[in-house]
Amino acid sequence: MNFHQTVYIFLLAFCWLAATHSQKNSLVDKLDVLSYDLTFQTNMANKSFVGTVGIDFMLDPGLNEVTFNCGDLKIEEVLGKEVKNYEQKGKKLLLFLHERHERANYIQIRYAGRPSHGLQFDFRNEEVYTVFSTSQWMPCNDSPSDKAKFKINLSIPADKQCVASGSLIETSRNGNTIQYSWVQDYESPSYTYGFAIGAFTTFKETYGNLSLNYHSPYYSSEELETIFSPTKEMVAFFEAKSGMPYRQSSYSQVLMGNHYQEMSGFSVLKKSYGKLVLNDGTETNLISHELAHQWWGNMITCENWNHFWLNEGLATFMSAAFNEHKFGKGKYESDISAYRRTYEIIKSAGKDKALVFDDWSNPTTEDRNLVYFKGAYVIHLLRGELGERDFWNGLKHYSQKYFNRSVDTVDFQEAFEEAANRDLDAFFSKWIY
Repeated sequence: MNFHQTVYIFLLAFCWLAATHSQKNSLVDKLDVLSYDLTFQTNMANKSFVGTVGIDFMLDPGLNEVTFNCGDLKIEEVLGKEVKNYEQKGKKLLLFLHERHERANYIQIRYAGRPSHGLQFDFRNEEVYTVFSTSQWMPCNDSPSDKAKFKINLSIPADKQCVASGSLIETSRNGNTIQYSWVQDYESPSYTYGFAIGAFTTFKETYGNLSLNYHSPYYSSEELETIFSPTKEMVAFFEAKSGMPYRQSSYSQVLMGNHYQEMSGFSVLKKSYGKLVLNDGTETNLISHELAHQWWGNMITCENWNHFWLNEGLATFMSAAFNEHKFGKGKYESDISAYRRTYEIIKSAGKDKALVFDDWSNPTTEDRNLVYFKGAYVIHLLRGELGERDFWNGLKHYSQKYFNRSVDTVDFQEAFEEAANRDLDAFFSKWIY
């Protein structure tokens, strides 16, 4: 399988994602979730789960209604001293609150589910992992701009292991199950939360104080070491280019299932991808792409999905930039040429659009290709427009200024203009707007 085939498969794995996300509405604009505290247990036999989540949130006391996304979950109970009543309408949970004088609120939601997506069950191999669509397995606010802390208590069979967002703080055994407690003590958007459960073989190494963990039920520890060997160099590269250190104490990569997905503190990559890397050590684009999201996407997040290219275009470009650093300019140029050809096919079919979308609620495959590959190609063109010094200074300024914040395309443009001390209206009007 060559790079272009890999790109195609990568896109297919994501083409269903955006339809699950809702654009912000007037109520969600007022909602600020501070933390989610989740207790969760899966039932492999019937591909179902039960959960209880506590949510601390702030809401204007003048509002007596608030909406959370709940996918296809079955809401069984909502508790909270400020909760008057609740109603489930489609994929929304509408809470009616008592009159109050404080912005701070706490609720607890008990629920169950049997997901069609968002949580993948592999019955034969007794594996479970999340793939975006967090509201399909936990009631939450889907808006990418609403960042919150996250805690998850996972009860799993004693013969399995798990990886989850955050740091592992405790394990406790109860008969044939083990409860793993993971805590993420900084805020990130709800779509970055997740976990993976399986019978893992593991290889561990360190980069400074950072613990790097590679897991899979399908590869030996020696193979995992080989597959993920560039990870330390990738972390160093992204830290240098962003000017910001990796945020957590560990980063894990899991080869399992049939998807590619970045989450906070770890990534899941399709199980067959490891064979591709073992056969060709330069085929590391997806490893670097998912890792790049730990900066551009997870920590610097698009304000809403209409600016999704800021997440995906940058991560795609940075995977090519790492290839240039690691394998030389020829590899970078090959990547950029592939991105450009993908864009030109869309353009010749009359399906080109601005990178800032008017409405991302129901994107086509071409739309998704645009944010990934037109996005990466346009950033390459911006590099040529500014020159090496001003471009990389601009990326560092943007990354440092907006780290752990939400951004739109105006923020991106202004950061590069500030770093280069020049007006970029003409470039952005032509290529982005």
